[in-house]
Amino acid sequence: MKRLSVIAAVIVLLAASVAQASAWEWWAPTLPNKPPASSTPPVWQPTLPVNPSPNPNPNPNPQPNPNPNPSPNPSNPILPVQPSKPSPGSQVPVPSTSLTSDEQRLIDQVNQERIKNGRQPLQIDYSLVALAKKKSYDMAVNSYFSHVSPTYGTVYNMLDQAGVSYSRAGENIAKTGDVNRAHTLFMNSSGHRANVLHSGYTHIGVGIAKRGTSYYVTQIFIKK
Repeated sequence: MKRLSVIAAVIVLLAASVAQASAWEWWAPTLPNKPPASSTPPVWQPTLPVNPSPNPNPNPNPQPNPNPNPSPNPSNPILPVQPSKPSPGSQVPVPSTSLTSDEQRLIDQVNQERIKNGRQPLQIDYSLVALAKKKSYDMAVNSYFSHVSPTYGTVYNMLDQAGVSYSRAGENIAKTGDVNRAHTLFMNSSGHRANVLHSGYTHIGVGIAKRGTSYYVTQIFIKK
């Protein structure tokens, strides 16, 4: 009787454990097989969101073209450009339109000589100054030294073309490497000295042009 009671108790316990297992199974019918238990506790790792459309690389630092200037075609070589030869006139600065200090000094030296020799000083005529500059520049540009210009003719032609009224006229010209020597050159020449001291002249104009190391000096005298 006792043996029957023990067997009945065992049957009841087995039935209860089978029902508990079935209940777990029934509540989670799709669980996968559990791996064997590990002594290391599981580590939680968050699930990162997936970016469905990542931004493309904008390539902020593009590589430069290693050969922006391709080599010319060897069948068509590039010939060197020959520098243009400057014209003679480009070597001569255009004289100032105003009276320079060198020109003023030459006029002062003429008047000092005239006063010393009992003559009246000459007055500056700026029409004559312009013509004297024009003649000196013409000699420098065209590399000649003469009272007759290939461009303007004689001093009388220049005065007439400029509309200057005069009763007599004269001209002194000099070419020198030192402009300070011009007055000495004039006074050491009898013909030039005669123009400087002529009692009949009343007005004067002086012009200087330079080419390289040479100065071209023109003095124009008139009587009005």
